[in-house]
Amino acid sequence: MDRPLGTIFQKQLDTMQRIELFLDIYKCKPFVTEDLRELKEEVCSAAEKLQCTKLYLDIDRRDVCAQFIEIMQKMRRNELLMLHLLELGTQNENTEAKPTQSSTSKPMPLKEVQNETNPSKMFLQDYTKSPFAMRSKARDIHFYDFDATITEEEFETIPKYLKGRMQMSELKQFLEKEVIKCFEEKYTLMYKHRKALVNQHDLNEWKVYNTMQANFPDQKFITQDDLSRKTGKVLDKKSYSKLQMLRHLHILQEVRSEGIIYFLWNYSK
Repeated sequence: MDRPLGTIFQKQLDTMQRIELFLDIYKCKPFVTEDLRELKEEVCSAAEKLQCTKLYLDIDRRDVCAQFIEIMQKMRRNELLMLHLLELGTQNENTEAKPTQSSTSKPMPLKEVQNETNPSKMFLQDYTKSPFAMRSKARDIHFYDFDATITEEEFETIPKYLKGRMQMSELKQFLEKEVIKCFEEKYTLMYKHRKALVNQHDLNEWKVYNTMQANFPDQKFITQDDLSRKTGKVLDKKSYSKLQMLRHLHILQEVRSEGIIYFLWNYSK
């Protein structure tokens, strides 16, 4: 009997203490209300500033990375240009040392290494002014304009229902081997000079591409049919899911116009 009574008394004491504490706080309410309200506003303001700082740091980090990549690309182009100038200098020396050679020979353009380990790479703007755009023979050329990377952090932002069991390596391979390759082959043909097209099939595609480009004059794009021709088959559900993931990562933008599905290049460094 003693233990239950003791427990009851203890509960009553605890209740009385809580009531007393409430009364003490209630008496102080007029004096602390304004301070508590200001403290609450300061907490909200601090949270907003912290969120803005985090967002700024994320944007700044992306900008710095993009600037670093751009500087490295410029350095590579300068290296290629210096190699080209050295090559021309060597050719001029050989010409002076051998007077029997024709004096009308023209210096060769910059040699781009044409193999899988170190393919030719340039900007589309440079390509339009290069000798490659005037030659009928197809060249395996890659463009900095279609460089895109997928980080692990970005891959993890893809919703589970869309990603399923797909690995990042599979999505990157689809982007590099099919999507980017399709862009590069299309614009290699599309930006050729009209006189360089001797094949009727290439000429027809060249006309279609340039006509469609008028719909998106400031953007690069491919169509669903372009991808189908590239892969040699109609896009299946899995391929279309990969395209949706690239849309989620803001690498591509899907637009439908007059029954045609366009995929616009939307990636920005």
